[in-house]
Amino acid sequence: MNIKQCILSIYQFSAKYKKRMLAFVLFLFLVWASWFVWLVLWGPPQGGVSLVIHTQIDRPILGFSVNGVAGGNAFAYDPSNIYAGGSGATTCCGSISGDTAEVIWTLSTTRAQYDAGLRKETRKTTVPLPIRKRGENNLHVFFLPNDEVLLWWGEGLITPWKHGMSKEELAWALAQ
Repeated sequence: MNIKQCILSIYQFSAKYKKRMLAFVLFLFLVWASWFVWLVLWGPPQGGVSLVIHTQIDRPILGFSVNGVAGGNAFAYDPSNIYAGGSGATTCCGSISGDTAEVIWTLSTTRAQYDAGLRKETRKTTVPLPIRKRGENNLHVFFLPNDEVLLWWGEGLITPWKHGMSKEELAWALAQ
């Protein structure tokens, strides 16, 4: 079979099954379009997230990471100053998924703590990663005394955390 015969047979095949091939291509397009619409309207949350740090620790946090995504830093928490501490930096963007989160953070020192003998330390813990819902693109990381860490997904930068809340009150507020 030479090249002319090959081209002729392809032409005859396409002429004979033209409608069926167009219907098949249209079917494939409609399947793809339906999947895409489902993904946009009802699919699982996707895309990058911002990490927001909140602290109730009396030491500055130099930086932290959640599942390898780097976060920002925060000043030492001062419970006597209602205008200071609590929240720190927001960093964008990374991909965080899974059932658990490995949180690693580096504690620094204030001048008084350094003079008292404290030095920079790195801490690490694994905590359950809450289920992320659509629109929740901010992972709030709460650093609490005794190396406790709470995670909470939120739509914005506002959290139910209030100055002076205990760990139990914070956990209850985040569960609402």
